[in-house]
Amino acid sequence: MAKRWKKEDVTYLKRYAKSRKLEELAERFNTDTGTVADKLVDLGLTALDSLAKVKLSDDPLVKVYEAGVQAMHKGSWKEARKQFDRVASETDRGQLRSRARTLLAVCDERLDGGGEQAEDPFLKAVYERNRGNLDEVLSICAAGGRQSKDERFAYLAASAHALKGDEEGAFKFLSLAIEMEPKNRVHAFYDPDFARLRGQAEFARILETV
Repeated sequence: MAKRWKKEDVTYLKRYAKSRKLEELAERFNTDTGTVADKLVDLGLTALDSLAKVKLSDDPLVKVYEAGVQAMHKGSWKEARKQFDRVASETDRGQLRSRARTLLAVCDERLDGGGEQAEDPFLKAVYERNRGNLDEVLSICAAGGRQSKDERFAYLAASAHALKGDEEGAFKFLSLAIEMEPKNRVHAFYDPDFARLRGQAEFARILETV
């Protein structure tokens, strides 16, 4: 269930965010660090250990997301899927990425139901991840060694392993994903898929030293 932010919560964040770490704020509001990080982004704030200060409204990919929504409303499912795929692949914002993933899955379901099966294995893997079929995600990522060659599949594999509770697998492929594409460091920092790993020394080491 999504966190309901009260007026006094926002006031507290505005007053103390810069002097508190994400874990401290998460404990204060009885939620996870990813949720706090997303709220800080919305407010244009940073915690003591935040990696970046970026307002969600300032992210140029928000316009791409909105274009995808407009395409959906017109029934242009291929165009909408294209826009959401770009957002999910490129944005540094965990909240925006999560929204794009959800709508990407909706597009794939509509296209699949209409007999237009998506052939892109990455889109298929994202689709299965949104459906919760984590074993299928890992199977797609492993096929042909994709997870060792393509940072997108390495990141998805890390995400799937994390959601399955396989810390070793998650750390292994997250490290590889960041090595191939450093931008994944920021993705992982905000991505709720890695909420269970935050606070662990190995997670911090990977984000800081890879």
